[in-house]
Amino acid sequence: MSKMINKMNRAKTTVFLALRNLTRQKRRSFMLALAIGFGFFVVTAIDGLASGAVDCLEDQISQLNGGNVFIQGVEHLRDEDGNLDKKYNAVIRDADFIENLINENHIEHEYYSQRTSSAGTIIFNNKKIIGNISGCDFSKEDYLLNSLIIIDGKLENVFKPHALIISQKNAEALNLQIGDTVLYSTTTISNQKNVGEFTVQLIIKDPSLISSLMIYAPIDEINELVGIPKGGYTNFSIGLKDKSRQNLIAQALEDEIRKSGNSVTSRLEAYKASPTNPTGQFRKQLNNMLVDGTLYTAFSMNDAVPQLKTVVTVVHSVTTSILLVILLIVMVGISNTYRMILYERIREIGTMRAVGMTGKQSGNMFTTEAVILSLIGAVAGFILATIVMFLVSRFSIQNESLSFFLRNGHLTYLISPGSMIGKYVLMIILTILAVRNTAKNAASLSPANALRSSK
Repeated sequence: MSKMINKMNRAKTTVFLALRNLTRQKRRSFMLALAIGFGFFVVTAIDGLASGAVDCLEDQISQLNGGNVFIQGVEHLRDEDGNLDKKYNAVIRDADFIENLINENHIEHEYYSQRTSSAGTIIFNNKKIIGNISGCDFSKEDYLLNSLIIIDGKLENVFKPHALIISQKNAEALNLQIGDTVLYSTTTISNQKNVGEFTVQLIIKDPSLISSLMIYAPIDEINELVGIPKGGYTNFSIGLKDKSRQNLIAQALEDEIRKSGNSVTSRLEAYKASPTNPTGQFRKQLNNMLVDGTLYTAFSMNDAVPQLKTVVTVVHSVTTSILLVILLIVMVGISNTYRMILYERIREIGTMRAVGMTGKQSGNMFTTEAVILSLIGAVAGFILATIVMFLVSRFSIQNESLSFFLRNGHLTYLISPGSMIGKYVLMIILTILAVRNTAKNAASLSPANALRSSK
């Protein structure tokens, strides 16, 4: 116990002396801390803004598709001989199956949706656009309705029969106004042409090019139009509270579907075959797994757009490399500075050694001083970068080419705790290495020789 107390007292003394020494040459300490702080400022700002931009893009894609974990179902067609064909239609007939799996397994989520996705042509007064209408149950999609920025129309009107919600850009392309009736031409799951009428009840703002694709209509009417039975759908989407768990949730749902006795594709096999394009492998599995009934696929946003995760990884790697270069330059300065500091403090070290300080303590004092200096600079750089990013995020940006990476017209930033901790650890290791020789020399000094020094 006494040994532990002595160690703690020596550690406190070492930290106290290190802090005192930093204040003796304030200008020199400030310049070293400033160099380290500048490095952390640049890296934190680049990392945070780039990560925020990617996060905005992911959120926009998630909003367009109704979540970040998806379950889709297909049914294989039969050829003229009654055999299963590789061709298939997207349809899930069991309305409650996936919903029950989520509730039974207590999957934490913000929202989920059952949608029927339909591709076709919207026609009005001899004008037409290619569109993808999402059939939604508006009575269950509070998250969707609350996220809409209304340009024209009344929200309560979306519950009227044949209601259509369309983005501002699409409305302008067709010269649509509230109350106009459009024709929608699409193909049924039995590969027949069909046409329906919808009335524009809501025109919504599209702050990005992705959100300009948003067109919604009642799911029952879209199902009737494409030949899906009432209560069926093509996509089940889940918006998780913690989107970092999307891969785990997608795998868990796949396992639960398999346990229930239903057929499902394999994420593991898809990633084994092509880690960079798992969705392409899902399509191959759908072609090759000829089964009766519904064949399910469970996948995450990371599976659908793996490039997003790659971009984040690249951003972290690039910023870490930038920080490493900056720190290596700074560490050369720290190494040279502490060699000079040792030379200046030889007699002082001799005095402290003469009154009982060990050689190890002498060396630790220099190491502790350098680490504290580096931490002060890094923390200052981090705080300054956070302030700058916050201020930048307040400015509105009206640039359509950047809209993919903006949230409501503003840049956002995202700070990864893991990435920042890694950079701090890297800095501490490099700092210790930079002053290692100085610390060893201080530890090996003979008190008598140090006191005889002219310095």
